[in-house]
Amino acid sequence: MVIGSMLAHLPIALLLAGILFDKVKGSNFFQSIFFLPCVICGAAIGLTWSFIYNSEFGLVNRILDILGLVQLKHQWLSEEKTVMISIIFVIMWQYVGYHCIIQLAAMKNIPASLFEAAAIDGASKGYQFFHVTLPLIKPILKIDAVLIITGSLKYFDLVFAMTGGGPNHSSEVLSTYMYYQGFRTLKYGYASAIGNVLVLLCIVAVAISNTVFKSKDVKWS
Repeated sequence: MVIGSMLAHLPIALLLAGILFDKVKGSNFFQSIFFLPCVICGAAIGLTWSFIYNSEFGLVNRILDILGLVQLKHQWLSEEKTVMISIIFVIMWQYVGYHCIIQLAAMKNIPASLFEAAAIDGASKGYQFFHVTLPLIKPILKIDAVLIITGSLKYFDLVFAMTGGGPNHSSEVLSTYMYYQGFRTLKYGYASAIGNVLVLLCIVAVAISNTVFKSKDVKWS
C-alpha cells in the first residue's frame, strides 16, 4: 500500500501540478475538480467504488464489454491478485488532487524572475522544470511524501468499506488488521501492539523521507 500510494500519488500529482502551473485555460476549474474527491467521506467512496467494481453490473466490466476486452474482466474485489491494485487506484483517484494542490502552491511560490532568467538563457520548459522548479519545491515534496506514507499506513474507512480486508486477508492493512484483532477476536493487547507498531512505522517513514528528500535551504530576494 505504501509503495503503491507513493508511485500513484507523487509523480502523477507532480505531472498535473506542472501542467496547471503553465497557466492552462480553466486552471482554477480543474484545481477544484481534482481536489473535490478528497473532501468526500472515505466510506461513501468505498461503497460507491465497490458498486463500480462489481463483477456482474459494475461499470468497469461493462466498459470492458463495450470495448471488446472481455478477457480483461475480473471479479476485481474478490480476487487476491487484483484487489489491492483496485483499492490503490481508488485511493489515487481520491487524493491525487490533494497532493497536486500542495505541489502547485509550492510552484506558485517560486519567483517568476527565475523562470524569466532561464528563458532568456534559452532554457526550454522541460529544462526549467527539472533544473529550476523541481529543486526549489523539494522541501515541499518531502512534506508531501511524509503525508502520503503516513496516510497510506493508516488507511481504514475506504478499505473497510470496500473489502473489509478480504478476500482471505489479501487487502488487509495495519489499521483494518488492528480492528479485526481488537473487535472481532477481542485480542485487545494484540491490537494495542499493532497500534504501537503503526506509530513506529510512521516515525521511521518520516525519518526515511527526511533523508531521501534532504536539501539545502534556498534563499532568494
